[in-house]
Amino acid sequence: MKIILLLTFCVAVLLTGCSAAWISTVDSILAVAAPALIDILQIVAVANDQPLNRGLAAKINTDASAIKLLAGDFAKASSASSSGICQQLETAISTYQADQQLVLQVAQVSDTNTQTKITLLADLVAGTVQAIMAVIPSCQNAPSAHDHKGQPPLKLRDFVTEYNAILKSKTGNTAVDAITPKLAIHQHSKIERAITFGRLQ
Repeated sequence: MKIILLLTFCVAVLLTGCSAAWISTVDSILAVAAPALIDILQIVAVANDQPLNRGLAAKINTDASAIKLLAGDFAKASSASSSGICQQLETAISTYQADQQLVLQVAQVSDTNTQTKITLLADLVAGTVQAIMAVIPSCQNAPSAHDHKGQPPLKLRDFVTEYNAILKSKTGNTAVDAITPKLAIHQHSKIERAITFGRLQ
């Protein structure tokens, strides 16, 4: 009986176009990618002894939220309306990708080692767009998940590990080296990390 109920539920889910698993993945990617992008702005601010570009930081958060919202709408949409929402979702992702380019435009510092760190971090964050596109279903006009030169999108855990390693590497700039360890991003919540005694990052 439970199997029949489960199958009935699955059919109902398919008919409504709702499959929440990929939405959770998109949310998880954005939960680390958007803060990572803002971290770069923070490093630039410290390196140049200037205030954080709060306008761009707010735009990044807003655009990441728009992707999450549209992803949810797309998952719940009927087949008749999914195409239009899919296009809106693609536009939102393109806007987020443009935010990354804006960060690169303002991420110019005179210290060579810090500039190298910023470039490496930005290159890593750029891969999150492919990671998002790779999990969105039935977006026929979207860039293919395989359009990144045969390389699969970086796994979220690997992204966090690699990003934090680059972040914490020393530049020789005292101000930058003092703040970057505090900017480390985490895939899991503080509670999850505490329960596992730090094994989960």
